[in-house]
Amino acid sequence: MYIMMTVIALASGITPGNLLGKPAWNDDYAQALKKVADLKKPMAVFVGSGKDGWGKVLQDGAIKPEVYKLLAAQFVCLYVDTDTVTGKAIAAQFQVAARGLIISDRTGTSQAYSLSGSLSANELTETLTKYSEKDRDVQTTTTIVREAPVGVRPAYAPQYQFRSGST
Repeated sequence: MYIMMTVIALASGITPGNLLGKPAWNDDYAQALKKVADLKKPMAVFVGSGKDGWGKVLQDGAIKPEVYKLLAAQFVCLYVDTDTVTGKAIAAQFQVAARGLIISDRTGTSQAYSLSGSLSANELTETLTKYSEKDRDVQTTTTIVREAPVGVRPAYAPQYQFRSGST
């Protein structure tokens, strides 16, 4: 009986963490992308550093339990650790600084949201809720740059000098 339930849970993508309201954190992008294709869920890529670095994306504390439940139920979660060589390379490909959040569409082929930097707990909740909607059709990427990635200089508006009088 228990073996059959375990087989069904594994086949459907449910993990013990999902049942407890905790997301299963993937650390392999290729495997996470395969899960996105199999489960038809968007991928939430948290970029941070060190153990539990996904929480460093928040400006104001730890991720709330209800957000963990939303992540577990609606997303394939990937953690990119910028303390590793592979993590640095993936963060650079996503054009994210030391921390950030990327959300894909349900096929994993398009970015729906890209943040380089941190966000508040309320912004995280609103963003995840918005991009978890099953009927959301991704046409463009919402891009927010609060921290410039390494080697990328922020763009500034051109500077003009105004002269008085006529020429």
